[in-house]
Amino acid sequence: MRYGASLDLRMDDSVAEFAEFLAGLGLSHVELRQSYLDTRSPPPTTEELAEVRESYDLTYTVHAPYTDANPGNLNESLRRAMAESLVETLDTAAAIGASGVVTHGGSVSAAYPDRVQTYAREQAVRTVRIAARHAEDVGVPLCVENQRTKPRTRYNTSTPTDLAAFLDAVDVESPPLSVTLDVGHAKASGVDHGDFVEAFGDRIVVAHLHDNDGASDAHDPLPGYESVAGAIGAPYNVLEMKSREDVVRCVRE
Repeated sequence: MRYGASLDLRMDDSVAEFAEFLAGLGLSHVELRQSYLDTRSPPPTTEELAEVRESYDLTYTVHAPYTDANPGNLNESLRRAMAESLVETLDTAAAIGASGVVTHGGSVSAAYPDRVQTYAREQAVRTVRIAARHAEDVGVPLCVENQRTKPRTRYNTSTPTDLAAFLDAVDVESPPLSVTLDVGHAKASGVDHGDFVEAFGDRIVVAHLHDNDGASDAHDPLPGYESVAGAIGAPYNVLEMKSREDVVRCVRE
């Protein structure tokens, strides 16, 4: 099992600086966000990222676009663009030797009628199916993440039942789609994260580790994260914090 942290958009570190920071804490995994890579000037090349991975004996996962990005976009042109961005993220992940790509499963306003909600879910299924087939081609697991419930938004993956139905709808059997278990999202949704472990077992490739008050998605520090991660058993375990200081609190408190 590898333990590490997410390189958040709020952080100014280069990937090498973040890797050195984590190494000082005894951590050896970095989850890169595509949005982080997109907003760096100049963006790191895949060769540079691979060199950092080798220099620090790291493993990588990559989080696909999620800011202003919805696999279930109602507009077909924008949905196709989302599928293309997922494919590009998978290509980047393959080039840098990453061990998985994390993606969301789409959402739609709960205020819309059933026909629109059904259409949005179908759009998300189509998008993730395209990405899943490309993931098989490039040999990088595609890991669909559970998202938290919100009163005004319907997510396709908030509960174990919803996530299982979504994965079945994508219908990629060889290899099957993998899962990212976000324990903070589960808690904010009123779901025991152990229910996801029971449902998906070794399909869980990535664990996102953070805490909250049970209502908000605060991404608070999670001291004692190793016991939570140990119960999940995912090979890649990511502290999803908003700052270096919060990563330190997870490790040292």
